[in-house]
Amino acid sequence: MSLLSIVVSIIGLGLLAAAHEIGHFLMAKRLGIKVEELSIFVGPSLFHWKRKEVEYHIRLIPFGAYVRFMGLEDEDGGISNPDSFFNQPRWKRLIVALAGPITNLVLGVLIFAVMFSVFGFLSTNLDQMKDGTQIAGTAAVPGDEIIEVNGTRIYTQLDLSYVLYNVPEKEPVTMLLRSKDTGKQYSITLTPTITSQYRLGITVMSGSDENNGMAVIEVDPSQNGGNPVLKAGDSLIAVNGIAVDDPGYAEVVSGSNGSELTATIIRDGVKQDVKLKTTTFDTSNSRGIFLVPGEGIGSLLKESVLYSISIIKVSMYSLGDVAEGKVAVQDAVTGPVGIATIVSDVVDAPATNNSVKLENLGTLAGLISVGLAFSNLLPLPGLDGNAMVLVVIEMIRGKKISLQTERVINGVGFVVLIALVIFALSSDIMRLVG
Repeated sequence: MSLLSIVVSIIGLGLLAAAHEIGHFLMAKRLGIKVEELSIFVGPSLFHWKRKEVEYHIRLIPFGAYVRFMGLEDEDGGISNPDSFFNQPRWKRLIVALAGPITNLVLGVLIFAVMFSVFGFLSTNLDQMKDGTQIAGTAAVPGDEIIEVNGTRIYTQLDLSYVLYNVPEKEPVTMLLRSKDTGKQYSITLTPTITSQYRLGITVMSGSDENNGMAVIEVDPSQNGGNPVLKAGDSLIAVNGIAVDDPGYAEVVSGSNGSELTATIIRDGVKQDVKLKTTTFDTSNSRGIFLVPGEGIGSLLKESVLYSISIIKVSMYSLGDVAEGKVAVQDAVTGPVGIATIVSDVVDAPATNNSVKLENLGTLAGLISVGLAFSNLLPLPGLDGNAMVLVVIEMIRGKKISLQTERVINGVGFVVLIALVIFALSSDIMRLVG
């Protein structure tokens, strides 16, 4: 992880968090709620000024921001202060709490609009179909719009990717399409053709690594008759003397008929030869779903909004997967270190065009901004969602929650929040060393 990627991560997260707090601040001012301080970033103050009874600070550490409302630091929590945030009408406090997440959501939409206008975007309309794919043998016509996949409504290519990712490749897929010519809807089923092939039983990273080989990132337990020889982290250079970048490499593996092969690898910096037998794997032909690029300013703006909504939908689905035990909790939680690692993968990617890096960073910024909006709406203590729940409870009860009760909730919330931060940090570290 380079210094540049760390700096980009810290500043990027800081700006997105600052936008969130500025959203709270602007809405509070708009509603006539008194604010004592707005600080952009945290730590020692670098620049400060005072205007209309509000202190403004630009602080040293570019990570986060905060708004200090009138009366919240009083001993009685501002109960005796008519100008305190605690004494504002409930609907105002609800709107102010909601303003932060909405700001991040709007910012995410704007980021995607810029990225899509510069780098383009995909529609949900079918492109040309290749022979031999599952969709090529159906009634689907290029240009027809995808409406549903396995009963799930498809609004963006992100929806499509998520649904297809969760369908095993050997299972059929049902699609509802709308004809571009007649406007009528019709259904098709993609039925996979299963074939058996001899393979090494490894998953490799796309492209060549620094050894001009293929970096092994995952090994199937059934490799070499259930006694795996290759390991994650190996760099596969050649098989039976045929380099992996030679077209003949694939033929050597697929035509082995289960016989023993010699794989040349680099493991822990040492070049060596290892013996292993290929394993039969059942594979299916490609589904062959390709999409045409979107066109027009109207489609661009629509896609920017729908794409942001799709991110929230996928986030909700992911939480459901965690609740059902389909995904481990630590795999669904990412903290600052994890985000910095993702940024590092983009910034430090070798032999990658700067335009591609910029596109990936911009898309990541949009994802994080919308992700901040979603996560802050969760009803967890310390987040905006919890503040909104408390206000709604007050509305239902018709009276304020006692100061003692709120302090207990905030205290528990602080502990929970710290626990979540520690858990996210430990999950990030486990992924780094795993």
